[in-house]
Amino acid sequence: MKTSFLVFHAFQDLIVRLLPNFKKREYSFAFLIHPRNIQDVYRKYPFAKYFSDEKVEWFLRYFWPIITSEITGLKISKTGKEIKGYIIGVPLLAKQMLEERELAKKRIIQAIKLAEKKGAKIVGLGALTSSVTKGGLDLVDRVKCNITTGHAYTAHNVTSNIFKLAELFNADKKRAIIAVVGAAGSVGSTSAQLIARAQFANLLLIDIERKAHLVNELIPYLKNLNPNINIEVSHQIGTVKKADFIITATNTPEALIEAEDLKSGAVVIDDAQPSDVSPEALKREDIMVIEAGLVHTPNIRNHFNFGFRDKYDNYCCLAEVLILASEEWNSHYVINRATLELVDEISELGNKLGFHVAEFQNFQEKISERKLLLIKNIIQKNQQHV
Repeated sequence: MKTSFLVFHAFQDLIVRLLPNFKKREYSFAFLIHPRNIQDVYRKYPFAKYFSDEKVEWFLRYFWPIITSEITGLKISKTGKEIKGYIIGVPLLAKQMLEERELAKKRIIQAIKLAEKKGAKIVGLGALTSSVTKGGLDLVDRVKCNITTGHAYTAHNVTSNIFKLAELFNADKKRAIIAVVGAAGSVGSTSAQLIARAQFANLLLIDIERKAHLVNELIPYLKNLNPNINIEVSHQIGTVKKADFIITATNTPEALIEAEDLKSGAVVIDDAQPSDVSPEALKREDIMVIEAGLVHTPNIRNHFNFGFRDKYDNYCCLAEVLILASEEWNSHYVINRATLELVDEISELGNKLGFHVAEFQNFQEKISERKLLLIKNIIQKNQQHV
């Protein structure tokens, strides 16, 4: 894509956002993203490689939100009319968003204002745009359109991966240990509740010590859903070595789990963006890492190269706003934290559209049948020695 073309559209988006009387009237929706790291910027804009990392980061800090691509193929469920969506880029790296939260909030609000001018009635918060706005709480009184974080549909799909794999591997619910890294967060805590409701017997909740009160507040809810569940709480990432299945759902900008932290046969369901799992872990043959936040959305294309194996795959948090837009949703959905009621509702609405868990994959490969059989055999051996 020519630099002049990019510059033209960047200024066009700025003008659209600032024009006081400009607003499209047709119903649309939007989803916010941001580059996870400097490599994401270089993939999207190769010309940026001619500048140093420091200069690119400086430029991003002063740049404004732009429309990155259009989403096509979604239809209103009642009428069958196709509606348009937009992916809007917040031009800050993950580390910049966490280090300069007030700037991040300013850029997120600008992105939502741009979405409103393009007719968006609901906006989904992708990646860290939810975390730095307290799950959208910091936005509800500062923007006109409706907000959803994607946490309900993400928790549904993350745990669906676990349930599907546990059944495929004949994992014993009474023996298998499931760890949730980031258990205090919205996706982590909701996933823990879904696991307890599914009657798994052993749950390991991991989060940093300053969030211990949030994890402790979660335990009574889990016990209510499953009185016989065994719950262990830890603030040390190394305790994941005990786990057979691991959900990662933190907002840290760097990998937390190294290859040596995992037992043989471990299955990591990685929902973090950026990833919580070191690339070195993917090189181990005796473990499996799956990018959990993916859902197959038939006929719907985002026209953006996220690196997925299928052109109709999308992030769960994006899929949530797709579902709500199809229903012409006209209020906030998940703000701050999801509930099991919202999880059940959004999963049913997703089923109506034919959405389902994407093929098992990670950012390096599609998971092969050979790999699945290998992990199944290791898990079966592990169970025999418990």
